[in-house]
Amino acid sequence: MFNKIILLYSAVMMVLFVTAAVLVYQYQLQRIIREETDANMKTAQVLSIYLNRQYENIQNTIQQIYGDATLSDDLVYFLNNPYENYLGYRLNQFTKTNEQRLRSYSTLVKNYMEQEPGAKRVSIYSYPRKFGMSFEREKEKQQLQYESDSDGSWNNWLMTRRAYTWDTVGNSPEADTTEKSSSIPMYSYRRELQDPWTLDRIGMLVVDFDSKQLASWLSSRVPATHGQMLVMTSQGKVLYDSTGEYVGQDYPYRYELNTAGKWIDLDEPSKINVLDTGNAGLTVIGVVSKSTIEASTGSLRNTLILITLLFFVASFVLTSTVMRKYSKKIRRIIVSMSRIGEGDLSTRIQMPGEDELQQISQRFNDMCERLEQYIDKMYTSEIKQKHAELVALQSQINPHFLYNTLESIRMKAYSEGARDVGKMVYSLSVMFKGMVKKDTVITIKEEIEMCSIYLDLLQIRYEGRIEVAIEVEPAVNGCSIIKLLVQPIVENYMVHGFRSLDEDNRVRISALREGERIIITVQDNGNGIPAERMQEIDKMLSGSYQLSSNLMEKSNPSIGLINVHDRIRMNYGEEYGLSVSSEPGKGTEVRMEIPMLKEGIL
Repeated sequence: MFNKIILLYSAVMMVLFVTAAVLVYQYQLQRIIREETDANMKTAQVLSIYLNRQYENIQNTIQQIYGDATLSDDLVYFLNNPYENYLGYRLNQFTKTNEQRLRSYSTLVKNYMEQEPGAKRVSIYSYPRKFGMSFEREKEKQQLQYESDSDGSWNNWLMTRRAYTWDTVGNSPEADTTEKSSSIPMYSYRRELQDPWTLDRIGMLVVDFDSKQLASWLSSRVPATHGQMLVMTSQGKVLYDSTGEYVGQDYPYRYELNTAGKWIDLDEPSKINVLDTGNAGLTVIGVVSKSTIEASTGSLRNTLILITLLFFVASFVLTSTVMRKYSKKIRRIIVSMSRIGEGDLSTRIQMPGEDELQQISQRFNDMCERLEQYIDKMYTSEIKQKHAELVALQSQINPHFLYNTLESIRMKAYSEGARDVGKMVYSLSVMFKGMVKKDTVITIKEEIEMCSIYLDLLQIRYEGRIEVAIEVEPAVNGCSIIKLLVQPIVENYMVHGFRSLDEDNRVRISALREGERIIITVQDNGNGIPAERMQEIDKMLSGSYQLSSNLMEKSNPSIGLINVHDRIRMNYGEEYGLSVSSEPGKGTEVRMEIPMLKEGIL
């Protein structure tokens, strides 16, 4: 049986360990997903701040041009006239103002490139003259370029640039042969320039940004990049991709971006974060793929599997050891029980330790001892019962002769006019008939009536010096009781507590129900019991006082109470019996508790 228990327990523990490991793994997985997603969102926010700063720097530069009449006039003249004329214009302005350093749009552009480390090249194109001026960071020079292609090619390029504010570098007139063959990724921002007086479109400003500078700045702010980061235009073209996969292409999953926060199918199931950069018109996309998360949870999964196996092995070994220990103890108990079953009541279980089996063994030993005591007690009780039956048989010898004799005395008393004597003889006859009946169990009503007749005799004898009160609850009248339990208590009062010279003697008998018990109380205002004697009576009633031979004499004032108490406990159980309370000179109260049993049930 214990092998089956071990197997069952091991299976249950295995299921519990696996379940716990799965729950822990799921919890940690959700935590890692949340951390990776939050870190990816933080990276997206940092990237958005960088792009917004680039956009605002460009806008601030353009605002400076339009807000300064000298700079705006300088730029307008440059875009509307041949470059040779522009140089002459600059010389004339220098002569008129007589300033050592004359402000110009080129100076402003160079200042912008110094402040913006991500700007690789700034180009300004003239629509009327079809040439452009480029300012490059690495070569630290400015270069004038003329468009040599046909008007159709120039117009196509112009329309494309007007349609796309942000774009990748590679397909534009400003990219020379060296740039087109270069592998350095760049993205550009374009804005048309207008004449502030006529509002005619006269040129375009193009700023090329280095993607490597963006990546370098991002790594300095976020050392550990979580997931894939992309920057996408409003038309869906990818300007920047941390993996380099979609740069310059239309993002194929741009229509699934409205399901941020959920798992969506991109190249693989992924979580995404989408962040708009405001006025710049760009969207930053953060992608955390499932493979990235699984790579982060691989060590966790292996650790949980190893811990689960270790716990299972440890649990199996521990369970087997404990079960074998308890198995030996239980076998010892079974052997002892078998010996008890064979009749050897002297068997005792010697069980070491302080566990539940040791307590069972102790209770088993106590049970064997009580069983032996019970057998001895029942044997003694049977002997006493046989003796009582013998006494009862002797008392029933020729009872009709006694009845007839008492009846003759009663009739003689009435004929002589002694009615009180006749009444006493009649009461004595009735009480005698009840006492010699063979029934040992009667109703409470019959027991109380016997006490009432006994007290009637005493009232006649003492001519009104005793007052009797009897209260019996109707619900208990029909309940059964052992015969002669109440009368000896009343008789004990009359013998030891009654004050024959006083006329205010009172005795009260009550029988009431309390739950499933019947409480019979005999209360008097007699002499009471001295304190020393009450201590002896309490010890006798509790069973902690052994009666000596002289205490067993009939003259002992407590022998009647002890006999009634023993009869109650013998027939009803140890939880029932008498309790006595007394105060010298004020009276005594005897309280009897018996179970509430219907007539005929003992």
